[in-house]
Amino acid sequence: MKLHLIYIFILAASLVACNDDNSLTPTETPEFGYSVPQGNHDYDDRIVDWNKRCNTFILYKFDLKELYWDVNRWNESTPTPEDSSYPYPYSRNGLVGAIADEVYVGEQLDLVETLFLDFYPDSTLYRLLPLKLLLCGELNWRTVDGKVTFYNVYSGYDYLAFNWGNEDVLTMTNVQKSTFKNEVNYAFLTRLLNSGRIVEDASFYEGMNYEDKVTRTNMYERGFIKSGTKQEDDVEIYIQAIIQTPYEDLIAEPADKDYTNKGILHAKKDVNGYIRKKYDILVNKFKENYGIDLQSIGNVVLK
Repeated sequence: MKLHLIYIFILAASLVACNDDNSLTPTETPEFGYSVPQGNHDYDDRIVDWNKRCNTFILYKFDLKELYWDVNRWNESTPTPEDSSYPYPYSRNGLVGAIADEVYVGEQLDLVETLFLDFYPDSTLYRLLPLKLLLCGELNWRTVDGKVTFYNVYSGYDYLAFNWGNEDVLTMTNVQKSTFKNEVNYAFLTRLLNSGRIVEDASFYEGMNYEDKVTRTNMYERGFIKSGTKQEDDVEIYIQAIIQTPYEDLIAEPADKDYTNKGILHAKKDVNGYIRKKYDILVNKFKENYGIDLQSIGNVVLK
């Protein structure tokens, strides 16, 4: 009898809970998320295509919180109020950004495609691109003393942000485009290394002595291409040299006391063959494991 009463109580409670006054209704607040297209421009079809092929959202309309937010900090630079005697907490080092001007997004997208995305197969981009590619009309880093540094690209928690979404994109020089290419691809590749999405081959480090100081006078014979190299930086240093230098320059005979990347694969610098060995390991493994041709990026010269 006692158990029977418990069942009746539960049934009554459920009937009360399910009356019309407590029925579920949809919220009027839009759900958070991203979608494309964001407009009806000619370039929107290309943005939608990238989303379908590579599972990333190229956004030119977004709240700047997408740019400034990070897991453990807010990256926005706040200018010091006029006549303020104390810079903190009113200002700090950080980003100064703006969304792209829609008039110039088409040209900006051309830039991102030809000097970044087109270097990689879709299968690689699908696996390795961040969730968002933010198109910005301004992207700078400001310090508390007022110094402003121009950024071509910024790597955030779940995005890469790109500059040049303004009228200046129409008058970019080849030097500026080359710098954009080098910095954007380096930011993407080092992002993957630092997050563990790409893992360097252990054989790259075999035979290298990272304990003794690497100097200009001994670096080439020891297999290093930059003085002061530490083990944690070696792969990134090689990647930077490869993606910004044509192969014909890497194998060219360098001048005496030349400490650029020119000739690092020439016997005059690579006297023991260590640089060539590390170069081949890096280039071959990136091709085999990730479908990334590092040297093809370096071979693009804008003149």
